[in-house]
Amino acid sequence: MKTPSTPDLIRWLTGITRPVHPPLLISAMLRCINLGLELVLFGLTGAIVASSASGRPLSGLMLWIIVAAVGKALAYYAEQFTGHYVAFKALELLRGHAFSALWPKAPAVVLRNRSGDLLPALTRDVDRIEVFYAHTFAPMVSAFIVPAVALTAVGAVTGWGLVMIPAVCVAIALLAIPFLGIRSSLRSTAEGLRLRRQLAAHVTDSVYGVEEVISYGRQQQRAAELDVLGREVRDAARPPLVFKGLRRGVNLILMLVSVASIILIGSMGRIDPVVVATLATASLRLFEGPRGVEDAVGYLDHSLSAARRLWELCHAPEAVADGQQQLLLASSPSVEWRDVDYSYPAALPGNQTLSRVSVTAAAGKRTVFVGPSGSGKSTAAHLLLRYDELGGGDILVDGRSVREYTLDSLRRAVVLVPQHGQVLDTTIRENLQLGSPEATDDELWRALAIAELADEVRAMPQGLMTRTGRDGRELSGGQLQRLCLARALLMNPKVLVLDEFTANLNTGLESRIRANLDEAFPGLTIIEITHRLEHLGSAHQVFEFGQGQVVART
Repeated sequence: MKTPSTPDLIRWLTGITRPVHPPLLISAMLRCINLGLELVLFGLTGAIVASSASGRPLSGLMLWIIVAAVGKALAYYAEQFTGHYVAFKALELLRGHAFSALWPKAPAVVLRNRSGDLLPALTRDVDRIEVFYAHTFAPMVSAFIVPAVALTAVGAVTGWGLVMIPAVCVAIALLAIPFLGIRSSLRSTAEGLRLRRQLAAHVTDSVYGVEEVISYGRQQQRAAELDVLGREVRDAARPPLVFKGLRRGVNLILMLVSVASIILIGSMGRIDPVVVATLATASLRLFEGPRGVEDAVGYLDHSLSAARRLWELCHAPEAVADGQQQLLLASSPSVEWRDVDYSYPAALPGNQTLSRVSVTAAAGKRTVFVGPSGSGKSTAAHLLLRYDELGGGDILVDGRSVREYTLDSLRRAVVLVPQHGQVLDTTIRENLQLGSPEATDDELWRALAIAELADEVRAMPQGLMTRTGRDGRELSGGQLQRLCLARALLMNPKVLVLDEFTANLNTGLESRIRANLDEAFPGLTIIEITHRLEHLGSAHQVFEFGQGQVVART
């Protein structure tokens, strides 16, 4: 995939955030007013000091200071209000676009990205892009407009000789200094963001795998790896900071040269000392705009690097192409895997997860895939739902390739109950209604009863309104599995895929659930994936998997 150029990247971002452009322009205008009034306030302060030293009256100047201060306060408030509106609206638009681009690629997009990589791209990277709108555009616009207007006005009134040197200094500060070391900073920032994602992935893996880390005595190793990544992040952050300090120092020198030139030329030209003091003091804030450009360049480093990463995710090719045919079934169909090959994206060449797998799950029967972990049985089920594209062969539902069906209709007819079911941090009711929003309470309780969970939910203080907690922490492992089963049943599937769905259940409870399923859904095509052999006797057919192949059939 071709990496976009910076102009292409900016055009892409501005296309997404087009609705915020009008308020963004208003924010820039208010920033100009705010910065202009700041120049006026500083200039008036210098005028008061000079007038006081010469014994001139101050009442008129004090009135103008009050007026300018009130105006600046109002402009600053309005600028902050519109700026925050733009920032939050830009966040909404960017995240909405990112999710809409990624949803059609899920869940294959997860397989093709590192752990801890996708989430930072959708959170921190988007936040960094938002900074472009909140802290970059308005300061850059005001930095060019306000000094130009101020210097032109002063030159027209007092003579161009007084503003010539400050104008040159401002031009250098605007057009040259912000880009000092820009290429090196951009490279270092991109590398720093990459390393930060690695660091996030390492921390995520260490936290969620803490039991394994401790059990195998790998604490010191993980800590050492974290320390190495931390040093690499620090080293990558150093060049942008060095150039930022250099730019800041040069801007300070240019500001002092401007002030000195105004004082020197003003005194030589016999200009009123009050005017000279006013202009010299105002010039102290004249470089606030260029300093904003300097800061904006720093923000731009992070924003462009983050935007490039988000662009790559959003423009990643779709692993699975949607079909055109709706899967409409009056009864449960047969499912056939025909010479299926598959390798995970990160797998080494020649290391196939499935190799020429040919299996048929008969219509209305219970088919069992049995085998050790890593034998390919769960992968076969995931490919049935088109979580990724096949490497070879085909999978047929009701005699037609799954490639022909739309993903939505396929996944409503073929429903998977995963081994590690995910629930949202919300109520039991809302989790049950994910796939069936219109389900009534009677239907919810019926599904819970089939899953042998109804009595336990009724015993909870809030019943269906009980919150499951993050990752289902308020439920036991067995309750979580049965909740996922009940949610799947509410979709009235034509093919039900059960992936180790009884891993946390005792034998008696497991038997009752199987009996409930047979009674409530007679003639349902059930494909069960397990490594337990207790219930193989009730299966209509059993396929044993080993090393990505079917090694036995019963």
